[in-house]
Amino acid sequence: MKTTGGSVRRSTIRPRRRPESLVEIYEVFRRSGHKQPFEHCGSVTAPDVGMATVMAKECFTRRGEGRHLWVIRRADIHTWSDDSLPDPAADKSYRFAHAYRDVVKKRALARSRAQADAR
Repeated sequence: MKTTGGSVRRSTIRPRRRPESLVEIYEVFRRSGHKQPFEHCGSVTAPDVGMATVMAKECFTRRGEGRHLWVIRRADIHTWSDDSLPDPAADKSYRFAHAYRDVVKKRALARSRAQADAR
């Protein structure tokens, strides 16, 4: 702060930003074809998303490995683990293939019981 003639005024000089705060880390995901899933291929450090996109293209698509890129700021990615997710409210095992494993045997057993009861 500067003092001039008994009054106090704020300095107009802003403190310099540290160099590491000028750049951010961006995570890069790519996919090779239209129906392929996106896969994490690496990260780049850049001052903004435009430069991160250019750097990602140079680093991760120069040999024709991918045709589509996602460039996402690492600070915008939120993660959680299975431990923090709530347990399902009801048993929904019927949604999975293993629940139908013995359907043919059960159907044959039911038919044989029905035929035995009919006699």
